[in-house]
Amino acid sequence: MLLVAPPGFGKTTLLGQWKDTDGRPFAWVTLDGADNDPVVLWTYIILAIRALQPTFGEGLDSALRVAGTDVTHAVIPQLLNELESLDGELVLVLEDYHSITSPACHGSLELFVERAPSNVSLVLSGRADPPLPLGSMRVRGDFLELRAVDLAFTDDETARFLNDQLGLGLSIDDLTVLQERTEGWPAGLYLAYLSIHDAPDRAGFVTDFGGSSRHVVDYLTDVVVSGLDDPTRDFVLATSILERMCGPLCDAVAGRRGSDGLLVDLERANLFLVPLDDRREWYRYHRLFADLLQDELRRRQPELLPGLHRRASEWLAASGDPGAAITHAIAAGDLQAATRLVAENYLLTLEWGGVGTVAGWLEAFPRSAVVSDARLSIVEAWVMSFLTRRDEAEVALRNALLAGYEGAMPDGASSVEASVALLHAGVPWGDVGRMLTAARQAFELEGHRDSMWRATTHVQLGWALYLTGDPREARPYLEAAAVLAPQTGQWLNALAASALLAWLALDEGRPAEAEVAAQHAVEIGEAHGLSGTSPGGWADATLGAALAGRGELDAADRQLAGGLERLRAGTEPLILVQTLLALAKVRRALGSIGDARSLLGEARELIDQCADPGILGVRLHDLTRSLTPAYRRIGGDGSLTERELEVLKLFEKGLSQRQAAQTLYLSYNTIHSHTRSIYRKLGAYSRDEAIQRARDLGLL
Repeated sequence: MLLVAPPGFGKTTLLGQWKDTDGRPFAWVTLDGADNDPVVLWTYIILAIRALQPTFGEGLDSALRVAGTDVTHAVIPQLLNELESLDGELVLVLEDYHSITSPACHGSLELFVERAPSNVSLVLSGRADPPLPLGSMRVRGDFLELRAVDLAFTDDETARFLNDQLGLGLSIDDLTVLQERTEGWPAGLYLAYLSIHDAPDRAGFVTDFGGSSRHVVDYLTDVVVSGLDDPTRDFVLATSILERMCGPLCDAVAGRRGSDGLLVDLERANLFLVPLDDRREWYRYHRLFADLLQDELRRRQPELLPGLHRRASEWLAASGDPGAAITHAIAAGDLQAATRLVAENYLLTLEWGGVGTVAGWLEAFPRSAVVSDARLSIVEAWVMSFLTRRDEAEVALRNALLAGYEGAMPDGASSVEASVALLHAGVPWGDVGRMLTAARQAFELEGHRDSMWRATTHVQLGWALYLTGDPREARPYLEAAAVLAPQTGQWLNALAASALLAWLALDEGRPAEAEVAAQHAVEIGEAHGLSGTSPGGWADATLGAALAGRGELDAADRQLAGGLERLRAGTEPLILVQTLLALAKVRRALGSIGDARSLLGEARELIDQCADPGILGVRLHDLTRSLTPAYRRIGGDGSLTERELEVLKLFEKGLSQRQAAQTLYLSYNTIHSHTRSIYRKLGAYSRDEAIQRARDLGLL
């Protein structure tokens, strides 16, 4: 059902009346601008359904808490399956959907609409049409539409409302005038009532009442607001800036005491105050009334606005609502306070999966403020990394270094340089060489400090050393991380450390030890809500690899396949390649050669996009050779250019691609292109194989 009309047409009232007369349970979510994040949106929807079905969606909580979760593909299908399994029917109401502007939110809802089970009725209520394929839905007859023309009062309804219910006793002529000039707009008629009921000359008021509906609103605003006593008028004007309010918050903003009681009085007086709970604690103004009050505040006392927003920001920040605090700080023009709030709160928000929320915080700033502030640029770099927008992340990091920042960062990092190193080490994007350099730098800066980054740097350096083929050096860092991370409740780091220790044990030929470590990683995920996430998928895949090492191929296949499904939803490509190779080995052992080759093809596509895949490139080549008949293994013609031969000779000396670029005064991308050409011409898959092949051909 689509319910679309301007403010004040009674959309909420109509839905409430329907709810009271319909025998089905209603899950109701009222939306606002802070919900423009798929994670936030679907979290509230699940909570609304859970209020009716206490165990609903428990398996989805962990997936929604992980940064970068693809809600559309990782959450919606599971949600639909669980809805279909419910006993009985359900009505899901999304009120004020016009507040949602995020394309990601719209995309997730579109998939939900397309696949919604027959036992669920979806209601969208708002001021504008949602960006959904309404045309095709109309053709299929999939939904009911109600609009302003359907909700506007008829002549008879206007008479019953103003005379019978509100007792104005107006004549037919007066009712006709109000009906024509408000065009049946319910809120306009109610505002007219507030102005008329105390007027000594009601007929005269109706005669003077005119203009378009917008003029009517302006006129009634003057009359209604001016009709309030001074303390009440000052209170509603000051608090009109708040999306939602409670007594203590109103006290802080309006600079008074006793707001709890005044809010109750305003609710009983029907002064457009909507309760948000059953305890008379939280309220909001009717959207229209809030707009009118804000217009009046800007007209009468615009100089008060910065102070009101600043006090709101301070109270909300102290009460643990950083998103609203940031919004009010920006509205107050206090970009420094807003920046501090973002920098201090982004990590926790990212950890529970609120990438879109943090992105929304940044979008509220002037672009120049983000670019010129190292703290905001670092936040942007993390957000862009989780969104896999790598080029933008690199630009943000350069902006952070150019802007500079004195002293420790608000997120606990010791410096801007440390933040850059942490990000490059934590999100390597397939470049193991750069990852190792960054991880060593991050460890030097953060590995011995008493900060939340200490465990992280141990995991990062251990992971980088493992990927470069140095398990012996990697082990002590990962063992230390496995101890440090639980002490500070860093369960993602704890899971990663255990998983990596399992892979190390497998490489060293100790599958029983690997199984113990992998099982511990799985248990961490289960105990701390990570089972349905990408990290949880990695833990399951790791256990699958350990089972394969012990010869339990069928169980290994199931475990690896289940983990791979979650990893494909969004993870670091090196982890995905590692899992693909492990599953390919199992499929080969089970005799599914075609499946194994398909998995290797997927891994090869990922590795081709990696600047430096480390040991994974060699392992892909070796596994590919094991599946290739001997007569097809000989390849390459050895026809290298002089420049390619120069590059290969530098590789033989042990130089990295970046070092070769510096030696030959070429760009890194040029060296990378030469390297790929060398591999192709020599029929090689790794540096060592290319060097050996060139030696066999007499080129070196």
